[in-house]
Amino acid sequence: MRSAWQHLCLWITALASLPAQEPSPALRLRAVEITRDDVFAPGEAEGNFFFGIANALHAVTREQVVAREVWLRPGDPITAADADELERNLRRLELFGDATARLRPAGNGEVDLLVATRDRFSLSASGSVSRTGGVNKVIFGVADTNLLGTGKELSFDSSDAENRYTRSLTYWDPQLLDSWQQLFVRAGTTEVGPFADLQLHRPFKTLADPFSYGVDYSGAEEDVFYYRGGDTTASIGRRRQSLRLFAAGASGPRELRTAVGLDCRLSTVDYGAALGADAPLYRVPGDTTAVELGPYVSIDYRPRFDKVQRLDALDYTEDVALGANCTLRLAGRYRDEVGAAAQLEPLLDLSLRLALQPLTDTYLTLAAGGTVRIDGDRLEGWRGSVALHAYQLSLPAQTLAGSLTFDVAGDREDLQPQLTLGEDNGLRGYPAREFEGRRFARLNLEDRIDTGLDILSVHLGLAAFFDVGWVQDPLLGRSMQDGNRAFGAGLRFGSSHLLGSRVLRLDVAKPLDEAQGQHFGISVSFGSGQVFSFFGNAQALDSSF
Repeated sequence: MRSAWQHLCLWITALASLPAQEPSPALRLRAVEITRDDVFAPGEAEGNFFFGIANALHAVTREQVVAREVWLRPGDPITAADADELERNLRRLELFGDATARLRPAGNGEVDLLVATRDRFSLSASGSVSRTGGVNKVIFGVADTNLLGTGKELSFDSSDAENRYTRSLTYWDPQLLDSWQQLFVRAGTTEVGPFADLQLHRPFKTLADPFSYGVDYSGAEEDVFYYRGGDTTASIGRRRQSLRLFAAGASGPRELRTAVGLDCRLSTVDYGAALGADAPLYRVPGDTTAVELGPYVSIDYRPRFDKVQRLDALDYTEDVALGANCTLRLAGRYRDEVGAAAQLEPLLDLSLRLALQPLTDTYLTLAAGGTVRIDGDRLEGWRGSVALHAYQLSLPAQTLAGSLTFDVAGDREDLQPQLTLGEDNGLRGYPAREFEGRRFARLNLEDRIDTGLDILSVHLGLAAFFDVGWVQDPLLGRSMQDGNRAFGAGLRFGSSHLLGSRVLRLDVAKPLDEAQGQHFGISVSFGSGQVFSFFGNAQALDSSF
C-alpha cells in the first residue's frame, strides 16, 4: 500500500498535469560497445592549433571508467529507460562534454548498448586578482579533474582576501577501488589553523538501487565572523569536529522510490572569546558536545526526465528531473554544554523539492526546507528556506528566468547565525555582505540570451538582470520593508569542451537605492556559475547547525 507521503507526491504532480513517460518494452542485452573521444575530434584538432594543444595536454578517459558506470551485463533485460538513465549518470560525473547511450537492434529480441563519450578539458591552472563587492581577492589554483584519464580529481587552491587566507588540497574519487563507493578528501589551513573534510559514500547509484550508506568527518580551527555594513565587527574562535554515519534501504518502482534510513551525528565544539566592536551582541556558548540519532524517510517521485538546453548552461545538455521529493528526519539530540545542564531535545528536519512543467517550454521548481530543535515548549534553534524558480524558453535563443528566495535562521543555545546579502551571493551592485540579519528575501530576474557566437569552442551569451534584496534584523532595527534594488547586464561564457556544464559570468551592475546612508556606483564582478540555477542559489550562509 502507498503511504500518505507517496499519495502527497502523486497528488502534487497530478495537479500540475505532469504525465509519466511511457514504459518501454524490455529486451535482452547482447553486448556493450563503448567509444571514447578526446576533447576535440581528430578532424577538429588537425585544423586548429589550440584544439590540438588541448588534446595533447589531456588524457582520454579510460574505457574501464565508463564501463564501471554500466550496471547491466549481457543477458540482462534492458529498456530504453535504462539507456537514458545511464546517459544521465555519465553526464552527472562531469567528466564529459557530451555523453550518449542508445540501443541498437540485434535481432531475435536482442539489442546492443552503444555508449559514446566526449571528454571535456580537465587540466586547469588559474590565477586572478579580483574585486567583488568591495572585497579584494587573490586566487591561485591548479587541478586535474580527470587525472590521467582515471576519472579522479586532484587539485590545489590558494586564496587571500581581507588578510585571510586558505590553502587546500583536494582529492575526489567517484569510483573508489573500482566500485560505486565515492571518496572525497580535503585538507588545508587558514590563518586560524588547519581543517579537514572526509566523505566516504556509497550513494543510490541507479533508480532501482536498493541501498546506500556513508560516513562524513569534518574538523577545523576557524573564526566565525559577524558583519555590519560589509565590515567585520565581531569574531568568535571555534574548534569543531563532527562525525556522521548513515545507512538506508530503498524499495518501490523506479518512478516512485521510498528510502528508509538511520542517521547518527556526533559533534564537539570549543569556543574562544568574542572580539570586536559588536562582541556584546553575540552570546558565546560553553564548550559543547552533542549527539543526534534518529530515522529518516525519503519519498522520491520522478515520473519524467527531460533533456534541456539554455536553462543554466549555454551549449551543454542539462538533465531535468520532473516530480517531487519529500524527506523527513526525526532525531533525539543530546546536548551537553559546559556551565549548563545537559538536555535531550527533539529535532525535526523536513525538506520538499518539486519540479514541474505546467506549460509548454515552462519549468517551475519549488524547494522548501527547515530544521527545528525544541526544549519543552520553547524553540531553541531553527533554520528555514523557501526558493521558487521559473524558466520560460519559448522565445528564440532566449531564456526568461526568475528566482525568489526567503531564508530565516536563529539559535538560543549555539552561536547565533547571521545571514548576509551582497554582490558575493546574489544581490549584484552592492558590496559583499553589505546587508546582514536573521531573515532575508531575494528576487532575481534575468533574460539570458544565446548569441550563437562561438570563438574557439567558447559560446558567448548575454544577460540582462534586475535584483532586489530585503533583510531583517531586530538587533539592528532593520525592517524587511527596506528593500534594495539593482539592475545591470553581463556576459556569459560556456563551452562543453572546456567547461562542461559550467558557465563563467561577467556582470556590470548599478544599485538604485542607498544603503545605510551610502550611495554606490557601478560595480563589475566575475564569477563561475549562474547567480541561481534550476534548484540552486548563490549563498554565503554558515552551514553549521
